Amino acid sequence: MMSSTTFMKGQRHFLRGEFGRSIKDFNTALEEGVDLRKVYLPRGLAHLKNGDFLEAVDDFSRALDLEPTNDHLYFLRGMAYLNNGNLSKAVDDFNESIRFNAGRGVVFVARSLALKASNRGRDAENDLKAAVALADVEVELFIGEYCIAPTLYNLALSLFDVEKAAWGKELWAIRSDLTN
Repeated sequence: MMSSTTFMKGQRHFLRGEFGRSIKDFNTALEEGVDLRKVYLPRGLAHLKNGDFLEAVDDFSRALDLEPTNDHLYFLRGMAYLNNGNLSKAVDDFNESIRFNAGRGVVFVARSLALKASNRGRDAENDLKAAVALADVEVELFIGEYCIAPTLYNLALSLFDVEKAAWGKELWAIRSDLTN
């Protein structure tokens, strides 16, 4: 496994929010022989943050070829699909992520959003309740971190306004019980 200063530069550009430059550096790192397992995930994240959703799907798929049971990669590829508007593939990936690790609330939040956008309101509510019960995710942070496409961002803001939802009081009661 070869080390690369170009790879490290790519990481620095990513942390600065310079996603295009980060992608370029990761591409160069691959050309320099840096281990594929090391590059596909961060380059996929850079593509996701840059709004290059199909490229993100491709990178996360390549990473999954190398690590087919990695629940986090399924979640990230699902988010790329969701941002690109492919609800059914997003739900499939979220299902796989949950199959490998049912203890991550963020995946239930993501699947809730995809289900709600697919007009499956009751299933969406159940997933959001599961996420709250796991008590490891903040919806607001999820929206800011993973809802890149403007339409998805706006949809998420409206769908997860739990104070206005009929089931919102129940969610806040669960959350209150968990924090006390």
